[in-house]
Amino acid sequence: MKGIVLLISILLLVPLASAGEWRGEGTPLYTIAEGSIHGGVYVGGGHGLTYEDPYVEYFDLPDNIEYARLYVPMWNYNEGDWVEVTINENILGKKSEPDYVAAWGICDYVFNVTDELSPGMNTVSVTYHNTNGAPYSIVLVAVYKDATMPQTMFWIAEGNHALSEMKKIDNAEVIFESEHLKATTNATLWTMMIAGNEGEMDKLYFNSHLLGEDVGRRKSGAYFDLDRWDVTEFVGTTNNTVRFERGDESYIHPFNAILSVEYTQDQRDDYLQINPKVESKETTVPVAVIVVMVISILFLVYMVRRKK
Repeated sequence: MKGIVLLISILLLVPLASAGEWRGEGTPLYTIAEGSIHGGVYVGGGHGLTYEDPYVEYFDLPDNIEYARLYVPMWNYNEGDWVEVTINENILGKKSEPDYVAAWGICDYVFNVTDELSPGMNTVSVTYHNTNGAPYSIVLVAVYKDATMPQTMFWIAEGNHALSEMKKIDNAEVIFESEHLKATTNATLWTMMIAGNEGEMDKLYFNSHLLGEDVGRRKSGAYFDLDRWDVTEFVGTTNNTVRFERGDESYIHPFNAILSVEYTQDQRDDYLQINPKVESKETTVPVAVIVVMVISILFLVYMVRRKK
């Protein structure tokens, strides 16, 4: 009788616990902020999954920050976890809910830190409560004003899309929408991806031009890739598209794409537009996960019967 009770308890608890690990396909990248400014865009950060606590990063910034977002990608998020960010000894407070979460607890905590930064060197640290998890990086995107510089159009895209063999999601695109633009002198694209592995041939395209293969190969730190691309010769006069292809990766997560385009003459008045946040998509547990649960249950049934 005790064996039957134990078996029933296992059958009830194991599926629930396992299903809770899958957090869905996540959020495809979308433009959270865009605009134009006489100035530029700063993107920096690192340095991979290390399990250090606190996790610390340094950012040497220009004057006149107009807008800034801080990203803390995290491995193995579970309910009840939290992070606490400190910038230049100013504690921002604990944050429990990540802004974007997908797959097996790969998530991203995002902060608007426009008013928290100073010119020159900035120290950002993250303490966290996460069993068997830790930050992949701290990444800062900042738009700054400089009246001596040409006008720059910019687009900041964020999200957390789980491209996975398990769910047969092979690619993702983000489109930077714009009016007819001309007289481009410089165009730079930054991309940030999580969970890539060396030798698993993913691909990255900009307006159908191949920028690189095996881009997600942990070159910026463990399971972390932050890249800067010169796309001046490929930039279009209207919409511009970034395309991530999973290729041979079992799974990979595009987190950010930032585009800045500099012009020889002003295209329009300077402005900053903040777009609404997009929520993560809820999806069913993949078949492969269900298969693992069933195998686990059958094994437990076997062990219970064997003890009789």
